[in-house]
Amino acid sequence: MKAGTLPKILKWVGYGTAILSLVAGLGKITKVISDRVEARRNIRALLSSEEVQRQGGDYGSAWRSLEQASQIDPHSAEVLDARENLAMEWLENIRVLEGEKFSDITQKLEPVLTRGVVSSKSAPRKADLQAHVGWTYFLISREGRGGLDPAEAYARAVQMDRNNPYAEAMWGHWALWNGCNLSDAGRHFSSALASGRQRGFVRRMQLSALLDCSDDESDNEIVRVLNAMRKEQGSVDQYTRDHVFFIYYTKIVPPRPETTPFINAVPPGEHVATFRWLFDGADLNESKSLERLCYLAVLQEAAAQRDQALANYRLVRSKITNPNVYPSLWQAAATGIQRLSRHQ
Repeated sequence: MKAGTLPKILKWVGYGTAILSLVAGLGKITKVISDRVEARRNIRALLSSEEVQRQGGDYGSAWRSLEQASQIDPHSAEVLDARENLAMEWLENIRVLEGEKFSDITQKLEPVLTRGVVSSKSAPRKADLQAHVGWTYFLISREGRGGLDPAEAYARAVQMDRNNPYAEAMWGHWALWNGCNLSDAGRHFSSALASGRQRGFVRRMQLSALLDCSDDESDNEIVRVLNAMRKEQGSVDQYTRDHVFFIYYTKIVPPRPETTPFINAVPPGEHVATFRWLFDGADLNESKSLERLCYLAVLQEAAAQRDQALANYRLVRSKITNPNVYPSLWQAAATGIQRLSRHQ
């Protein structure tokens, strides 16, 4: 071997080793990138599944999809945000089956909400989450568990974000739940509406709480709320619509002492418009269709819409072939026709 040959060989061996190390390193980097891409792909698939499940109201399955996504990447901001959003929506629409308890659900959701309150940088977001923590307290209290004060949680949320719609609406609900305090509840719902956010949620919460009160003053307030919703171009679900129709059944025919205050809860002309907004397109059976027509005639008469009222009274009477089947409606139509005919 010539002099100097060995150092050259060792030099090339070093180059080769370095190249092999570089290739190995690139391979590891490529695998890391590939794993991350695959993880991201799996997370996106799970987020897509969660969206479909959530929209279908299958909150339990949606929650499990997000738990799987969280296991892939516990620090994913997108997954954390989705879990918080799902927790809030699930609480707003919570239902329990026979043998289940609210706490079976809230114990899964509350830690996610609490962590969000701590970590969020946005005051409204922190308050939204804090309000829903308070709602978990309310739900648990219905199971007889004490020591948790929803109102205190709502108050903390309002300190974070003045007029927070979730906190104020839930606080208004709490005021009605504990003794139907219409004045106190009204202030909270007004504050919630002043936020300009989540108006549909606020109105749903308000109507639900008022319907639970089941007294004359709350029934009158329901008319005022519905009248406002009509002007706001809001919407009412079928469940609420059915319950409101029953209120008219208890108030209008035959007339009672509470009938006049109920009719005049809003200006009578607006009451006619609100009643028609609620029930003109409703799919009702024969009995309820006659009731709707008679209630409308009574409201129209109160609003001095005499020609329309008289026409509807006559239509009610023409549709009742046997007065003994619908005696109250028959009597209301007959006396209405008698009163209004004198004005013609």
